[in-house]
Amino acid sequence: MKKSCQMVERALVEELLKGEFKPGCPLSSERELAARFGVSRATVREALQKLQSAGWISVQQRHTTVVNDFWSHGDLEILSSITRNSEEFPPDLGAHLLELRLQFAPDYARRAIENNAAGVAAILSKAEKLRNCASALVKFDWELHLAMAVMSGNRVYPLVLNSFSGVYSKLRSSLFTKEKHRLQLRSYYREMLAAASAGNALLAENITRTAMLFRLNDFKNCFAPLQGELPAPA
Repeated sequence: MKKSCQMVERALVEELLKGEFKPGCPLSSERELAARFGVSRATVREALQKLQSAGWISVQQRHTTVVNDFWSHGDLEILSSITRNSEEFPPDLGAHLLELRLQFAPDYARRAIENNAAGVAAILSKAEKLRNCASALVKFDWELHLAMAVMSGNRVYPLVLNSFSGVYSKLRSSLFTKEKHRLQLRSYYREMLAAASAGNALLAENITRTAMLFRLNDFKNCFAPLQGELPAPA
């Protein structure tokens, strides 16, 4: 049943993302969904409960299931649900998340070096020994940014990053498979190590901003041709 439930959940998430069910409109009934997917109503009910917990839908009077205006009123559970139910994270949302990171990554990089330059340098000193493969770089990059977020002293930054951990893992993996991106990433680590070793927090902020902007623009260049023009963030 678990696999069937996941199949139903994934299919409905995909349709909700495509806008096939409009906010405020009723979703198909349990009976209709069960017949459509060839599963029991209990399986459909379990999938709908997961969608409701994530904020996609609401059960209203007379047990009518209505689609929520999740882009306007949803929260991080929507992103978590998309991550769980998508083989590849939607590129337009990926671009929006990278735009968000462009705003806060330079700040936590600066604060981290102001608070603990030696700690940041100790982490970055390990970068030269990393294997030149996407998986190793994804893991290290995540650990570096989370560590800087923690060392920044702002308790919200680690919470935000941890909420996006699965998303960023998919986004990074899609880019770090290319050699030019791995070279750019290693260059970022070397520049950040020099800034941390010198205790130059403002330089680290500028280096991080430049690197995040590069990744954002390169991500758009890689995926926009496949998806059409990416929509601007709301």
